[in-house]
Formats: sequence, structure tokens, C-alpha cells
Amino acid sequence: MPTELLSPEERAGQLFWIGFRGTTLDLGVKSLLERVRPGAVILFARNIESALQVRRLNDAITRTLRIPPFIALDQEGGRVNRLKAILGPIAPNLALAGRADAAEAVGRQAGAMARALRGLGFSVNLAPVLDLSGPEASNGIGDRAFGEDPNTVCRLARVFVQAHLRSGIIPVGKHFPGLGSARADTHLALPVISKSRRQLNREDLIPYRRLGRSLPMIMAGHASYPVLQKAPGPATLSRPVIEGLLRRDLGYRGLIITDDLEMGAVEQEQGPTSQALAALAAGNDGLMFCASREKILEAYDGVLRALRQGELDDRRIARSLRKIRLLKERFLGPRHRTRFSREALQRSRRVLAALGAGDVTGPDPTARI
Repeated sequence: MPTELLSPEERAGQLFWIGFRGTTLDLGVKSLLERVRPGAVILFARNIESALQVRRLNDAITRTLRIPPFIALDQEGGRVNRLKAILGPIAPNLALAGRADAAEAVGRQAGAMARALRGLGFSVNLAPVLDLSGPEASNGIGDRAFGEDPNTVCRLARVFVQAHLRSGIIPVGKHFPGLGSARADTHLALPVISKSRRQLNREDLIPYRRLGRSLPMIMAGHASYPVLQKAPGPATLSRPVIEGLLRRDLGYRGLIITDDLEMGAVEQEQGPTSQALAALAAGNDGLMFCASREKILEAYDGVLRALRQGELDDRRIARSLRKIRLLKERFLGPRHRTRFSREALQRSRRVLAALGAGDVTGPDPTARI
């Protein structure tokens, strides 16, 4: 729907990516969706019980909203496996990267996951991880990455991205500009990454430079980069990083979404409205709030009020809304709706099982209870 035909409530809502609790569209969840009119909904393990249940939930979400939403989840493989109850254990990216047939294995795994996602009613996978990381866990990445070598990460992530696009699923590269050298998990605290600009250009930024044209979406991460930022705080809320580095210097033209603004790395004392407005001012197109109904509503009301009072640049917001609309037209049309098929899901499960689960150890750092 053209931007000029949207109500102020819809304009604000399209900027939001929200999560909720529960496995059905009960009255509380339905009222939240009808109030916020989110542009995207994110599901977690807490929302998923079985294949038919999650497909019915996704269909109900879509029916509830006048403007079809992106429906997303993190399905990376390894520890970050939202669909474990449906697809079984899945190999971590780092394990696949260590195989002699790494590219073929990544392609088979990514394709099987993407086909399953489409059959379950999803349109977005918040993957692949483009961070450069070995198996250490202190950065919250570890075996979620394809490795520490940017060339390897680019080669295998490209295969992952292409497999998703062929199946009609939107991949999301994350976490810009790179969390591999962090020494804290952004779900818990704000890491400060002290790399020089030269190091970032020669290492962490390479996947974004090489894959940017292929990626419909990029997720910004919550670390601080003193060499890139004019003020302390997460890069997600930094205009020099989002609008300056990613948009202007790297020439990225796709959709930019924040990581969850309820994470420990973001200064919670600011309040949800301040965080949302700061993220928009930085240049993000999507605002992610994954758990708290209260924070979602406070942030939404704050953005709506700012729109009505002229505190946000209309042209800037129109640019984001246009990107959202064009991506939805490309991926959410009727031809992208796939019928539910247990047989197709079983085929995906068999492909994934044949690849082996690898050494899946440790907790999922992205889980939301």
C-alpha cells in the first residue's frame, strides 16, 4: 500500500518488529497486534510447540493485520534452533565450515531450513551470522559463525543467502558492523570493540561490503566502536555507524533493522521511546522489541506521538516505509504462500539429519523466556 495512504497509526506500526508470549493468538496478543499494527512479528521457542500449531499461529497473525507482516525467527542452526521440536537437532555453522564439502553442506542445510520456514508460514530468517568468530563463547557468537576468516564467511554466507532467496525466504545478515571480537555477550552487557578503522575495513566489514547487494536486510548489533562513533553507546543508535558507514560509505540500499532493543547492551534507563527515536535518528528502518508488552506499547505510542507532532523527518520515515513496502511486495505476495505439508517438513528433517547435528553444546544466547 502506498505510504501516503497509510494512517499515522499504520506508519508508526510498520516500523516495529515485535514479539509476544504464548502459542496461540489469544485476546491479549490479538489486541496488541491490532493496537500496534506491527510491520513484523518475531517468534521464539516459547511460541512454538508443533508444526501445525505454528502454521496456524502464523496464518492467524497474517489475517489479523490489514497490512501483511513479515513473520520472522532466528533459525541459524546449532544452538540457535527455534524449530528443534519440528526439525530436530541441526549442525552449527562452524561445524559445517570445517567440512571438506563446506559450501555444499551449507547449501543443503540452508535450503532445507528455508523450505521448512516457508511451509510453516515464515517469511524472514534472522540469519546468517556474518560475525568473524572462532568457537569461544564470551562474545555470544562462537559456533554460530562460519569462522574467523572473512573470505570463508563471505563464501559460505553467500551460499546460505542464495539458498534462502531461492526458497522465497528473506535472509538477514547480522550483526553489523561485527561482534566477533567482543568480549561480552550483547544480550547481557555492552561490549566495547577497540579495533582500528583499518582493522574493521580489512576484517569485519568485508562480508557486508561483498554481500550487501545480495542481502535484502541487515541487522545492526549492540556493541560500541569508539573509532566509528562520536558518542558512547551501542552502534545501533549511532548515526555515524548506521547512516554514515552502512548507508553512505558501504552504499547499502536494503532494509536495516535493530537487534532487540530490550537487550542488556542497550541502556535501559533511557526508556523504550528514547531508544526507538534514537534508533530511527541513526538511520534504522525497523525497531525490534521482543518481549515486553509494556515496552512495545510505550515505544509505539512515543513514535506515533513524534510523527503526529512533526518531531520526525517525514522524508526520512517515508524512505523507510517505502523500503518496507517494496520488500513486502517482493516476498509476501499470494504466490509466496505455500500450503502446509507434513511430508515436505519430513523431507527437510531428513536432509538436516543426514548432515549430522555436530557438537551442539551450551545454551542458546538468543533465547527469550
